[in-house]
Amino acid sequence: MNVQLRETSALQSAAASRLAVADCDIHPATRSEKDLHPWLERKWIDHIAQFGRPARHGWISGPAYPKAQPNASRRDAYPPEGGRQGSSLSFMQVQHLDANNVELGILNPLGSGQGVQNPDLSNAICHATNEWQIAEWTGKDSRLKGSVVVNYEDGPEAAAEIRRYAGNKNFVQVLLLTRTAEPIGARRYWPIFEAASEAGLAVAIHAFGYGGNPITPAGWPSYYIEEMVGHAQTSEAVVTSLVTEGVFARCSTRPGSG
Repeated sequence: MNVQLRETSALQSAAASRLAVADCDIHPATRSEKDLHPWLERKWIDHIAQFGRPARHGWISGPAYPKAQPNASRRDAYPPEGGRQGSSLSFMQVQHLDANNVELGILNPLGSGQGVQNPDLSNAICHATNEWQIAEWTGKDSRLKGSVVVNYEDGPEAAAEIRRYAGNKNFVQVLLLTRTAEPIGARRYWPIFEAASEAGLAVAIHAFGYGGNPITPAGWPSYYIEEMVGHAQTSEAVVTSLVTEGVFARCSTRPGSG
C-alpha cells in the first residue's frame, strides 16, 4: 500500500479555506469592572465597590470548582497587552476570527450580572453589558453579533430589556443559563420567552448559572468533573420543563414566532 504524506506547511490554513465557520459560543470578557462604568449609574458603581456582586450562590468568589485551565480557557489565550482571556478584540481577531475563518461569531458574555442577588443591580449590570457589547465588540467587527443578557429572575424587567433591543442588528439571541431559581419553564419566566418570540430572537440557554440550589440531587460536589457531569441532568430538566409547562406551544402562537 502506498501512502502519501504531506507536510503540514503545505496544507491550507483555515483562514485560506473557502469553508467559513460560524462560532455560536464566544465568551468576551471585561478587563475590569470599570469597562462597564460608562453605562452604569454612579449609585451602582459605588454599590459594587462597597458590596461587590453577591450571587445566589453567595459563598462563591470566582469559579465554583477547580478547573484544569484558568477560566476554562487555553493558556495561550492571555492577550499580549495584558488582561483576562477574551478581553482583547484585536487578539481575538488574530488568534481566532481570522485564523479560523470565522464569518459569524455570537457573543455569550458570562459573568454579565445574571444571577446577582440584588435584582435592581442585576438589571443594571445586564443592561451595561449589552451596551458594552455594541461599543466594544459588535460595533467594531461586523462578524460579531451579541446576545441580549437579562436578569432572568425578574421576568418583567427582562422582557423590557429584550424589547429595548428588538430589531437591533447587533443582537441575534437572548442568553439565559441552565441553573435558575425554578425550572425554566415556570410561569415567572414566561415574559422572557414571550418578548423574545415577539422580537424574533432565538433564546440560547448556556450551561452554568446561579440557582442557589445544590447542583446534584445529593448536595454540593467538590470537583469540576462532578459539575460538568451534572450539566446533562440540568439540560434534561430544562427541556422537560419547557415542554411540560407549555412554553413552546404558548410562544408558537405569538406574533414574530417562526
